[in-house]
Amino acid sequence: MGTTSNEYTAPEWLTREFLLDLLRNHFKNESLEIKELVVKKATISKNSGFASELHRASLIITKDGKEEKFSLIVKDHPKGQTGAIAKKSKLFHREIVAYKEIIPRVNELLHSIGDNTKITPTCFYTTETPEPFLILEDMTTKDFNTTPTGYILNMDFVLPTVTKLAKFHAASVILAQNDSSIMDSFREAPISRNPDRKEFLGFFPASIRYVAEEVCTWKGYEEIAEKLFALSQRVLIDAVDMYEQNDDGFKVLNTADLWVNNLMFHYDEQKEPDDVVLLDFQLAYFGSPAVDLNYFLFGSFNENIRKVHYKYVIREYQKVLKDTLEKLNYIGHIPTLKELSIEIINYSLQSVIASICLTPLVFTDSDGGFENLEELTRRSEEGELMRRENIQNPRYKAYLQRTLKEFELSGFLD
Repeated sequence: MGTTSNEYTAPEWLTREFLLDLLRNHFKNESLEIKELVVKKATISKNSGFASELHRASLIITKDGKEEKFSLIVKDHPKGQTGAIAKKSKLFHREIVAYKEIIPRVNELLHSIGDNTKITPTCFYTTETPEPFLILEDMTTKDFNTTPTGYILNMDFVLPTVTKLAKFHAASVILAQNDSSIMDSFREAPISRNPDRKEFLGFFPASIRYVAEEVCTWKGYEEIAEKLFALSQRVLIDAVDMYEQNDDGFKVLNTADLWVNNLMFHYDEQKEPDDVVLLDFQLAYFGSPAVDLNYFLFGSFNENIRKVHYKYVIREYQKVLKDTLEKLNYIGHIPTLKELSIEIINYSLQSVIASICLTPLVFTDSDGGFENLEELTRRSEEGELMRRENIQNPRYKAYLQRTLKEFELSGFLD
């Protein structure tokens, strides 16, 4: 077994023998053999995987006498303070249930209507004991890749994503209709009253405060800065109220962390994206589809293009959602376009949080950024310097100036 450097140590349990049993079981092939195994540290994209340690297992296997290359991504529970935060927040439990119980059933439902959409990488193995981890398909071997660091998405990327999202959401509605208990692991909102999430949630008011301190130096933004300072004091309370007050309507399983770094795209011969997979379910939440829509469209969508095409994107999402639910013989009420648009406004705080707390990470240069939850949430001189550098990034500043004016005019900061 190989490793990348003297500083990297592969998990002790990630052995040839373990992977051989796993692959033989998955492929139902007892003659399968592993000829070569190299384990390295994996990075899917910068500023992703805050709450996990990623490893790439590159193999040469023989199957039915034929030799082929094979690769797996191991998503391992983090150590140290990051691990403590992840454990308290049940991040891995939530994701393991999603990959083990939800996504296979989503695939079955979509296949039943002749839709071979691939929502996520294939999951080969999960466990929660003694420490949780997942073993996933390495999508780079299928020519899926992340987008370049430091850029947000245009329509070519957004439309395939909301189409895939709508199908996933629709199938999750059917699962909940058939057995409501299947969503029990996903009923806690991303921001909640749970004291075990206190340390993790401190990131949000701190991020808004840092942005407010920068905005107050901009001419013509004095009133917006005041509103941001006020929001930093109450954002967690307002968010909890938002989730609790709007908890009775149409519900889907949200990834609740849908942003550019949690997506991988496949490109056609013209280098245009023609497919996408969703990567992260650690914050998955059974609630309004406005959660994912606000988070994605205000956290990863180019603001100039969004202003022109925002309503069109929402319409396309609603059309695919409705079409998929009807094909799956859903018997409940399907939100109309008008109802969905109102719902998105009711969850507008989610869009503010995405723009202020998430988008600075999208614009981070390739040699910067946070490595894990500990760096993301702790109050340190180094962490504060990194946050300020992110906020002062010229590309983010231009994005924020336009987006904050949009929020102010819509009343989203009040």
